[in-house]
Amino acid sequence: MKKLSLLVMLGIFAFSFEVSAQSTSTTAVTDTVAAKAYVGKYKVKEGPFEELIISLQNGKLFGEAVGQGSAVLAPTKDANIFDVTGYDGTIEFVKNDSKIVVKAKLTVQGNVIEAEKQL
Repeated sequence: MKKLSLLVMLGIFAFSFEVSAQSTSTTAVTDTVAAKAYVGKYKVKEGPFEELIISLQNGKLFGEAVGQGSAVLAPTKDANIFDVTGYDGTIEFVKNDSKIVVKAKLTVQGNVIEAEKQL
């Protein structure tokens, strides 16, 4: 009887672990699909670099200020704002009325650099 109870408990644990893993992978796919809207080249209006490149690599969003370096863009509670890892900054993606990303606002060390997405 003890063996049967142990097997039942292990079965329940294995089932709940499998369901949890499936829901996590679905969320990751949804985030990756949403992140694709941010990918592209952004022309900087005024700043220490001319172009900002946003890419998606291995499920992570990256930002590269051409000639200045690149960093992982970590999600925040706001779907359109990301932390710039290692640079103590944020990047906000601005959408138009049609929900299409048209601009990025990079804030690093109190400076705001705006860039328009190139089509």
